[in-house]
Amino acid sequence: MTEESPKRAPRWRRALPWLGLALLFTAGCLVYFWPLPLLWGDHIGPTLGDPLFNLWVLKWGAHQIRLGLPDLWDANIYYPSRGALAFSDHLLGPAAQLALFETVVPNAIAGYNLLFFSSFVASALTVAWVLRRSGLSWVASAMAGWMFAFSSFRLWHLTHLQVLIAQWIPLTLWFWDRLLARRTVKDAALFLLFYLLNLSGGSYLAYMIHFPLLAIFLSRAASERRELVSLRSLRLLIPVVLIAGVAAFAIYLPYARVTHAQGLVRYRSEYRAFGARLSSYFSPADENLYFGEGVRKRLGQILGEGAKMFLRPENRLFAGFLPTALFFVGAVAAWRRRREGPVDPWARGLALSGLFCFLLSSAKIYAPLSRVIPGLSGMRVPARFYVFVSLTLVYFAARGIDLLLSRVSRPGARTALATAMALFLAVELAPRPIRWERLPREEELPKAYAWIRDQPSVRAIVELPMRPGGVETDYLYASTLHWKPIANGFSGYTPEIYWRLAKRIPLVPQGDGFALLRAMGITHIVLHLQADQERLERHWERRFEGWRMKKVYEEEGIAIYRLIDPDVETASE
Repeated sequence: MTEESPKRAPRWRRALPWLGLALLFTAGCLVYFWPLPLLWGDHIGPTLGDPLFNLWVLKWGAHQIRLGLPDLWDANIYYPSRGALAFSDHLLGPAAQLALFETVVPNAIAGYNLLFFSSFVASALTVAWVLRRSGLSWVASAMAGWMFAFSSFRLWHLTHLQVLIAQWIPLTLWFWDRLLARRTVKDAALFLLFYLLNLSGGSYLAYMIHFPLLAIFLSRAASERRELVSLRSLRLLIPVVLIAGVAAFAIYLPYARVTHAQGLVRYRSEYRAFGARLSSYFSPADENLYFGEGVRKRLGQILGEGAKMFLRPENRLFAGFLPTALFFVGAVAAWRRRREGPVDPWARGLALSGLFCFLLSSAKIYAPLSRVIPGLSGMRVPARFYVFVSLTLVYFAARGIDLLLSRVSRPGARTALATAMALFLAVELAPRPIRWERLPREEELPKAYAWIRDQPSVRAIVELPMRPGGVETDYLYASTLHWKPIANGFSGYTPEIYWRLAKRIPLVPQGDGFALLRAMGITHIVLHLQADQERLERHWERRFEGWRMKKVYEEEGIAIYRLIDPDVETASE
C-alpha cells in the first residue's frame, strides 16, 4: 500500500495570503497618496497637463466603445487632421475599464483616479506573484513588488497613466516563459490574455515588451533546443504567435498610416534628450521624499553645471539605495553560482531582458537601431525601456534579500532584519505629498458646452485664445461634453495645420484668419477673454459683427460666434 500524498490546501485558503498582501499594498498606497480617497471624485494630479489629457483619451475611448468604435482613431482634436488618437497612446484597454466603471459610478474623474491608484497596487502585486512563483520567499517577493511599483522612474511619471499601468508586464513575460517551457494550451491562453491586456494599455510599453519577449525566447531556446521546434510545439506556438501578431498589427497599423499620411517624424535630438545615460541610473525623481529642493541645491553647489546630468526629464532611473545594494548582492551571488548547477532559463531570460533594455534605453544604441527596426523610430523616449530593466533589477534584489536572510540563523534576528529592510524601503521609496488639483465635473462645466452639443449647426469649433505648448487640455476636457471636432489639441505629435492656425490667430482672427478658419471647415469660434480684455472683444465685434461673424451665445467669460461666409450671405440675400 503506497503512502498517500499530502492533500493540497483548498483554493480559498491559498488565496488568503494574497488577499492579505493586496490589503497591505493598498494600505501603503493610501498612506502615500493621502488625501486622494477624500478627493477622488473631483480632483486629479499632480498637474492639469498630461493627466487631464489622459482623462480626455480615456473618455474618448469609452465614448467610442459605447458607440461600437465607429471613429476610434479619428479623435475630435486637431481638426481637420485625421487619426489624431494615433498621435499618442490610445489607452483603449483602460478606456474599456472606465466605460464599465461609469455604468456603476458615472464619474470619469473618479474612474481615472481608480486606474491611477490601482496601477500601483496591481503592479506591486503582480511582480510579487511572479517572483513568488519563481521560488523566492514571501518577504523578498513582497518587497520587490514595492520596489517596482514605487521606483523613481514611476514617481517621475505620475502624470503619465500609460506608463504607470504596467501590471500586465510581469504576467505577460512569466506566461511567455511558461508557454515556451511547458507548451500547454492553458499557458498559451494565459499568455495571450496578458499579452492582449498589455497591448490594449497603450503604444509605448506594448511595443517595447517585444524585446524582453525575444530575450526570454532566446534563453528558453538555449535550454529546450529541438523540443521547441518539434511538430508538437509548433502546432501550439505558431497559432499563438499569429494571434498575437494579428492583434499587434491591428493596433499599430493606424499608427503607421497616420505617421505616413501626416509626414510625422522623430528627430535624433529627441532621442538624445530622452535617452538614458549612466548618470540617469543614479538620478532620483524630484518626487522622492529624500530628494527635495535643498538636496538639489546642494547637488548644484557641488557639481555646478554637471548637476544637470542628474536632473534630465524622463531620466530619473535610480532604483533607490537599498534596492540597488540588494540588486548587486543578488546578481553577484547568481553569477558565482552559475557553475554549481543548471542555469534557470527564466532567471537567465530576465537577466538578458534587463541587459537588452538597458542598452536600448541609451540614445547611442537606440538611434541607429531605429533606422532598421520597424516602429522603433516612432518612440521618442528610449529611457522608458527602464520599465523592463526595473523588473530585472527587483528580481535580483529579491534574491539578494533571500540570501541575506538565509545567512541569519536565529528566527528572531531574521525577522528583525526583514522588518528593518521593509521599514527602510517604505521610507526611502515614499513620494512627497502630491498636489491634487480641483477639476470641475461634467455638470459643473460652462453651459456653453451643452449649448454646442445641442446645436446641429455647430459642426467644428476653435477655442480662442489658442495656447500652444500643452496648455489646451482644459479645452479638450470641455469637449467631452459635446464631442464635436475642435481645432485645438495636445498630444505626442502636433500637426502642421495646428501651427499654421496658431501663428495666424494668436488671440482673435482678423480678415485672412476668418478665411483660413472657413477653409478648415470651422463653423464656430468659442472665445474666452478675461475681464481686462473686454475692450478688445468689443472692438473686435464692432469691426466684424454681421460681416465675418455673428454672436450666437454668451455667458460670463465665454462668447460663441458663428462664422459667416460673405459670398454665401450675399447670395442668400
